[in-house]
Amino acid sequence: MATLRALVLRAPGINCDRETAHACRQVGFETDLVHINQLARQPESLLDYHFLAIPGGFSYGDDLGAGTLLAQNLKLHLGDQLRRFVAEGRPVLGICNGFQVLVRLGLLPVASENAARIATLTENESAHFECRWINLSARKSPCIFTRGIERPIELPVAHGEGQFVFTGDLAHLQANGQIPLVYSDGSNHNDAQPVAYPANPNGSKGDIAGVCNERGNVFGLMPHPERYIQTLQHPLHRGMSNDQGDGLLIFQNAYQYAQSLFNENGKHGTLQASSNTNGHAQQAASQQSPISYAASGVNIDAGEQAVRLMREAVRTSQGPEVLAGVGAFAGVFKASALQKMRHPALVASTDGVGTKTLLASQAGRYDTIGYDIVNHSVNDLLAQGARPLFFMDYLAVNKLDPAQAATIVQGVANACKEANCALLGGETAEMPDVYAENAFDLAGTIVGVVEEEDAQNGATISEGDTILGLPSSGLHTNGYSLARRIFAAYALETVFPELGESLADALLRPHRCYLPEVTRLREYLSDRGRYVKGIAHITGGGFKGNISRILPVGTQAVIDTTSWQVPPLFQLIARLSGIEQEELYRTFNMGIGMIIVLAPKAALEARSALPELQTIGKITRGEGVVLV
Repeated sequence: MATLRALVLRAPGINCDRETAHACRQVGFETDLVHINQLARQPESLLDYHFLAIPGGFSYGDDLGAGTLLAQNLKLHLGDQLRRFVAEGRPVLGICNGFQVLVRLGLLPVASENAARIATLTENESAHFECRWINLSARKSPCIFTRGIERPIELPVAHGEGQFVFTGDLAHLQANGQIPLVYSDGSNHNDAQPVAYPANPNGSKGDIAGVCNERGNVFGLMPHPERYIQTLQHPLHRGMSNDQGDGLLIFQNAYQYAQSLFNENGKHGTLQASSNTNGHAQQAASQQSPISYAASGVNIDAGEQAVRLMREAVRTSQGPEVLAGVGAFAGVFKASALQKMRHPALVASTDGVGTKTLLASQAGRYDTIGYDIVNHSVNDLLAQGARPLFFMDYLAVNKLDPAQAATIVQGVANACKEANCALLGGETAEMPDVYAENAFDLAGTIVGVVEEEDAQNGATISEGDTILGLPSSGLHTNGYSLARRIFAAYALETVFPELGESLADALLRPHRCYLPEVTRLREYLSDRGRYVKGIAHITGGGFKGNISRILPVGTQAVIDTTSWQVPPLFQLIARLSGIEQEELYRTFNMGIGMIIVLAPKAALEARSALPELQTIGKITRGEGVVLV
C-alpha cells in the first residue's frame, strides 16, 4: 500500500493546525501543514493528497469573516481541484470554523452554490463563548468519520459562533443520515429526545454537532476531536483502554476509509495529478490524448471569442484618427492633427492596476477595473501637462473566460471614451503556468501630447507657492497589498458603520480621473495670464514619494494633514491596523488624489473655478516633503 498523505490547511487565524496534524500522524497519515498561499500557487498539488483537514480555532470569529474569507480563497484559487477531490470520494474534515468553511464553500450540507445561503454557523444561543467538555452521540449515517461509534463519546468545544442554522428541510437531512453527530446528555445516546443547554452548548436545532454530505466523505463538526486523542488531554484522564482519547476515532476512520479507497498501487480515478505536471493531470500512457495547445491550457477558440465580444466596445472609443485597430498586427493612429501644434511633444506612461485585481476576482466584479488602469494613466499624463491620444491595454489571465475578459475591456473602452482617448488595441494573454486560478493582471500604456513649453516639470515652483489638493475617490490603485492584509479577516460583504457601504463597494471604487477638472482649471487660469506650476499624482509612495518628484532643488513642500477631512475608509484602515501616520501617508493618498502647485494669487482664483480644491500646504525653503 502506498503511503497515505494528509494535508492540514493553514491560513490566517487558524490556531489548531498543529494538533490536527499530530492526530493525523498518530493514525498513520504522512502529514503536511500547507499554507493557503502556497496551495494557491500550486492548486493541482491538492490532488497529491488522500485526506484534507481544515482545522478550527480561529483567533477571530466568523462574524468577522474568518471562515468566509478562507472559503472565498479556496473557491477562487482551488475551486476545480476541491470539487474533484470531493467527487472522487476523498475524505474532507472541517473542524469548528473549518466546518463554517465547508458550508461557505457550498460543500455542506448539500453540494450547491446556494448552500451558504441556506446554512450557516452563527452566535451561540447563550451569547457566551463556550469552552468545556460535552457528550456526543453518533447517529445512523453514511458518514465515514463516525463509522463504528456505538457509544457516547466526549469531546471539547471552544466556540462563540457554533449554532448551526439551516433554512432548508431539517427532517430531510435527518432522513438522509446527514446529521451523524449530535449533542447528548451522555446517558442514552439512542434517545431521540432533544437536550437543553448546557448539554447542547450552542442551541443548534436538532442538537446538531456535525453534518456530512450525502456521500459521507465530507464532514464538518463543531467539537474538537484533535484535542482529545489521548487520555492525558481529558481533565479526569478518561479514555479508552489503550489510553487513546475519543477524538482519535474520527481520524482512525478517515485513515481506514482512505485505505479502502485507494488500491495497492495508490491509484484512484485520476489521483495521479501532480504539482510537477505543470498544473495538468497526467493520464496513464494508454489513455493519453494527442498533445494540443488547448491541452496545455491555452484555448485559441476562447481567445477568438473574447476578441469578438470586445470588438464593438473598443470601436466605440475610436474616432477617424484610428487607421488600424482591433485585428491588426499593430495599431495605427493618424497624427495629422498634431501639425496644428507649434512644437508637439509625445508623452507616454505604462502602469498596472496591481493587487486590486485580486479583490475584483474575489468579489466577482469586473466592470470597473478597466477604469482604474485608464484613469490612473490619464492622471500621470496630466502631471506632465499632456492630454491623452491613445491607450493600449494588456490583460493576462490563468484561464480565459471570454465574457469576463470582454467585461474588463468594456470598462477600459468606456474610460477611454470618457477621456476622449482612443483604445487603439491591446493584448489578451492566457498563461496557466504563470497566474493562479481565476487570477488576472491588467496593465496598459498611454500616449499623449503636449506643447514643449507647456510640459509640466515643476521648474518654476518657488518659496511661497500654494499647494492645493483634489479629493480622491478612495484608495485608487495603490496600497492594496497592505489594505487586503488589514481587511483579511472580513468578508467583502461586511458593512462598517463608518463606511455605510460594503467593503467591496469601498475598496473597488474606481480611480478618479482628473482630466475634466485640470483641463477646466488650465483654461481658466490661461484666460487670466496665469498657469499651473506643478502637478503631482498621489499614487505609490504617497505624499513624500510623489510630491518630491516635482520640487526644484532648495524647495520644500509642507503639507498640513489637518487641513482636510480624512475620509472614513482611511480612518478605518488606521484604526484596524494601528499603522503610524508616517506610514499611512507614505502608502495611501489619505483622501487627496492629486496636488497642484500655484502662485498664491492664482491659487485664490483656482478655488473660485474649482470649489472642491483645498489648500493643503505651501512651498518653503528646504528639501523634500514635510507632513505636519
